[in-house]
Amino acid sequence: VALSIGHSPQDGGSVSADRKWSEFSFWKANIGRVKDELERLGYKAVVCNRSEVGGITPTYAARACNATGADLAVEFHFNEADTGIGGTETWCWYNSEGGKRAAKLIQAAMCDVLKLPDRGLKFVRYKTDKAYMYFKKTNMPALLLEPSFASSHVTDCDRLEERIEPLCVAIARAIDEFFKG
Repeated sequence: VALSIGHSPQDGGSVSADRKWSEFSFWKANIGRVKDELERLGYKAVVCNRSEVGGITPTYAARACNATGADLAVEFHFNEADTGIGGTETWCWYNSEGGKRAAKLIQAAMCDVLKLPDRGLKFVRYKTDKAYMYFKKTNMPALLLEPSFASSHVTDCDRLEERIEPLCVAIARAIDEFFKG
């Protein structure tokens, strides 16, 4: 399993509502929990980042995931919006059956732990869609997780920080369920 840390040290991504974390720094500090649980369950998990393969765009995220030779790629982010909305959403490629199945399992697991509004699965199809090139260029089913609107919604931010350990375990177990299904 390729566990891709969203954004890069150079761009960081969105900043949490409490100003403690960028997307990159938050997941760099916490992604090891997902990796450890996956390895406890018997999987090989590789943490990667787009900056390791020479760039900061979603194309480089795909390249980093592809370099692992994994059977599933999961990129970790948190969301932001100007409208004050909150909740959990998972992005996947519109016609990837494996991606859709993994997305449903992980989305349900994240919602169960965080107890935030379920904003559902979001399907990437068009060049103007979020992270289009990441999904277009990965060689395996790929997901982009947005467990909360931690950048723009205080409750979402608090919930993500307070429940990060059980969230990481739940994500790993949903991945396990995906492979066993």
